Parts: sequence; C-alpha cells; structure tokens
Amino acid sequence: MDKSDHLFGPEMEDAKENLTFKTNSLDLLLDLKVLMKEYYMATFEQDGKYLKLSFQNGQRFRVSVEEIS
Repeated sequence: MDKSDHLFGPEMEDAKENLTFKTNSLDLLLDLKVLMKEYYMATFEQDGKYLKLSFQNGQRFRVSVEEIS
C-alpha cells in the first residue's frame, strides 16, 4: 500500500463512506511510529515486525501490531 492511500485528519471525515482500502500490520506500525514521535523523545528503530523505543533514562520498549481478524 502506498503512503498516499492513507487518509489523515479532515480527509477522513470527508471520505468516511469511501474507505475501502485495507492496511497491513507493518504499515500500521510505521504510522504509529510517526504519531509516537510527536509525543515521546526517544530513539525509534524498526526491527523486523517490531518497533523498538529507547528512552534516555534507560527504559526500552518493543511495540508490535498484529491483525486479529
């Protein structure tokens, strides 16, 4: 899926009834990375199907997304 297929903010309201595309777990994970960078000062690293976050205080997290249906 091309990044241009994603709709954000006001575009979503205008196109709700026309949303027919599907996303996959990796695309969703990368979108979450973009959003999380707005809220957290951390180092972000994609590691296969995971996103690793490392904070300056030593905390580390691994985030994953899995489609369930």
